[in-house]
Amino acid sequence: MPSIEKTPPAAALAELKAYLRIEDSGEDALLSQLLRAATETVEAMLGLLLFEREVEERGEVRDGALRLVAEPARSLVSAEAVAADGTGRVLAAGEGQFRVGRYGEGRLDVPAFPDCQQLVVRYRAGMASDWNWVPEVLRLSVIRAAAHFHAHRDAPDEPGVPPAVRRMLTPWRARRIR
Repeated sequence: MPSIEKTPPAAALAELKAYLRIEDSGEDALLSQLLRAATETVEAMLGLLLFEREVEERGEVRDGALRLVAEPARSLVSAEAVAADGTGRVLAAGEGQFRVGRYGEGRLDVPAFPDCQQLVVRYRAGMASDWNWVPEVLRLSVIRAAAHFHAHRDAPDEPGVPPAVRRMLTPWRARRIR
């Protein structure tokens, strides 16, 4: 399971507060939590990270490559091989090649490494360079989901994401066979 930076952008918090007509900062911690939950929910529904951030992933080499989970992958930050005793060493320049496929699927090709070799890869992934470049309908989906979570935070039987948000996301859902 990858480790993904979770801090919501300040611009997203400002948008949510404007949407909810909240002018003070008394609920900023709660609103940030709700934004993180809404962002994670929308990203899980789409199978994509909305805005670019750093991801750390640990996995095993299979058929000379480590396929990365977070999409769309953008760039490699670092990679290290992990020995059986848990120690790591940074991969040399020629030991691996970072590749991004047609749909943003990332992988690190390491043909000289044996299968099951553990790697820790840090890379950047996301649709847009920052929150302000995320397509408007997707930003609004996150804001509406967070607002819904805020309005129904004490309702134990609330089903989650409202149907309007699901409809907004439908055209953006990844439908591909690999």
